[in-house]
Amino acid sequence: MIGVIVWKELKESTRDRNLLSSIVGVAILLMLLNLSSRFPTVSVEFLVLYMAPCIGVFIGFSMSSRFVREKREGTIETMLCTPLTLKELWLGKVIGLALPSYAVTLTSMLILAYFKGHIMKEAITIYLTLAVPILIASVIGLLGFLYYVLGMRQIQALNYLVFLTLFTLFFALTRSLTRGVITITWEIIGAVLAFSAMILYIVAYLITRLDKERIVTTLD
Repeated sequence: MIGVIVWKELKESTRDRNLLSSIVGVAILLMLLNLSSRFPTVSVEFLVLYMAPCIGVFIGFSMSSRFVREKREGTIETMLCTPLTLKELWLGKVIGLALPSYAVTLTSMLILAYFKGHIMKEAITIYLTLAVPILIASVIGLLGFLYYVLGMRQIQALNYLVFLTLFTLFFALTRSLTRGVITITWEIIGAVLAFSAMILYIVAYLITRLDKERIVTTLD
């Protein structure tokens, strides 16, 4: 049953304007980073460590508006009446949104590494292929849970807060690129994995405790 939800989300992603606009934004960012004379010696590992999660989370955030759209259009009420459990519905949407978000992130980092002439080492490869997608999924999962339990006005305030936070992070990272020299270590990978797994576990537990009626009461 989860596979049905995942497939549905993936099909919707092919015509999602938010995904398209995010891809365009990422492409512009990569061109600026590659062409600007301000960042000639910027470390690719620095970009992968900080930029990859930010890009993935930003795309996931833009696509997670589907949670809100389903509440606004009343689609969620119909889905809650199906044999699907709330956890299966949530997990299917998280996977379906995380996959395209991660695909764009991975592609952008590989393109950047190619143009910078950087050869991916073992640690950076593991970080990019394991830690980053789990981190993206954990943030999407947390946002999905909050979208379920919050009212529409509260969701609007949350979206402003998330957007402002991401914008601030991008600005701060861009400012520090000229002095960004760092090596991705196994300790960093372990910390990111542990943090992401903890978020996913906690949110998955909270989803199992969430009453479907609570979601319905927040539709107005």
